[in-house]
Amino acid sequence: MQRDQALPLLTEAEERRLARQLEAGVLAGHLLSSGERPLPATDAELGELVQAGREAWDRLLLSNLRLVQKLAGQEARQSGLPLDDLFQEGCLALTGALLRFDADRGRFPMYAAGRIGRHLSAVSAARLGALGLPVAQAITLRRLRGLQAERAQDGRERLAAAEAATVMGRDPIQIERLLRHQSPVSLHFADAVPAPTTEAADPDRRILDDQLRREIARLSPELATVVRLRFGIDRGEPMDLSELATRLGVSLSTARRREREALTILRRRLQSCGITVAALAG
Repeated sequence: MQRDQALPLLTEAEERRLARQLEAGVLAGHLLSSGERPLPATDAELGELVQAGREAWDRLLLSNLRLVQKLAGQEARQSGLPLDDLFQEGCLALTGALLRFDADRGRFPMYAAGRIGRHLSAVSAARLGALGLPVAQAITLRRLRGLQAERAQDGRERLAAAEAATVMGRDPIQIERLLRHQSPVSLHFADAVPAPTTEAADPDRRILDDQLRREIARLSPELATVVRLRFGIDRGEPMDLSELATRLGVSLSTARRREREALTILRRRLQSCGITVAALAG
């Protein structure tokens, strides 16, 4: 989903109507696939309900993209992670929220905001934790980056370590170490693995690339295909998760699970070779 696809916010009445329309579409789809007919309805009538349900799904999602953008923007400022990545993660959480939404329990934006916020916080903690820091220190670094971002936005100078330690109530020595911390080699496949025609100028990076390709080849065909398609290895542009799921003919959650499984295996194998990596877990 793209941010420029956002639609106006829904009223409570519109939200409930669309939620009911979505539920009817899901039921109609089940009846069409199973052949059950507890109520007199033609295939054409059920098909219309299915289409209306899909339209309701799109409307509910697109009308809440601004919520995702707001929460992703807040998290980007706090963590220093790319806004586009966080926005895509927020869209995944929005989709999950809609799958579990019950219109009788309140407004969708209120429910979705909680799920999106928790998911984005978990993503930030995981990716900052992959910087080679314990999770507690990664969270402190996240807060520190947020403070620095606020200062930059206001046109002020960056916080010195001592001042940051006072503001955050932390040990100045720890803050100084965090400010000097260097991330380990990033295993972001779209950047780390060049196309076959591209020469890696850095010999160490070329060694890593070669090792990474060998480890991908050792994966099961199913997982290797996921990695190659997801990150555009050998075949061009990377695919987002929804495109990957469609290409493989599986659900979004299955595609995501396979991606995480493959990255976990690759990270473990590379670490066993003495290569410190920061694998992105989707």
